[in-house]
Amino acid sequence: MQMSLVDRAKNIILNPAAEWEVIAKEPATVGGLFTGYAIPLSVLPIIGSVIAMGLLGIGAGSLAPMGIETVGMGVAAGMAAVGFAIGLIMLWVMSFIVNAVSPSFNGKSDIVSATKLMAYASTPSWIAGLIGPFLGAVGGLVSLAALAYVVYLIYTGIRPIMEVPVEKVAGLTVVIILIYIVLSVVLTMFIGGMLIASFFGGAMMSGAASI
Repeated sequence: MQMSLVDRAKNIILNPAAEWEVIAKEPATVGGLFTGYAIPLSVLPIIGSVIAMGLLGIGAGSLAPMGIETVGMGVAAGMAAVGFAIGLIMLWVMSFIVNAVSPSFNGKSDIVSATKLMAYASTPSWIAGLIGPFLGAVGGLVSLAALAYVVYLIYTGIRPIMEVPVEKVAGLTVVIILIYIVLSVVLTMFIGGMLIASFFGGAMMSGAASI
């Protein structure tokens, strides 16, 4: 019987060592991992951002340097949707990368297992994305703590999921994190630039036209 999404998220955060062993034995597909777990949880940051920034105005002040005094529901939803897309693209790309580099560390090459590792290890970031927007400046610390826990989950999951020898787990973890950081920066800058040009550029032009 397939474990519920809520139970899986709770177990992977509270008892990752035991949960990775369960996950390793579960039948799965890449599509099922995305539709049954990654996509539903990826919606949480959208909900948090739209309600906190778009409806309540929390965190909107951070955009003042760009000339944006308030953030409407449309802009907040657009920003959250871009973050949603970036997250899923990163998950897909990183799963292929983990699958490709795992044999270099004497691990197995299996795209389903690699997707399991990256999808379930991403759980803290998705949950932080829901609550972080309501916490203002403290939300940034919550996000950093979540990312640190993601690293820990990857570290604890590599051996049971990718069958990497214990002595090579740390090395593969470092490689995964370094590649993730580089890809994340590049992808975020590219898509983030498009977002600013699309949403904020349009808002500024509309403001200028009204003068």
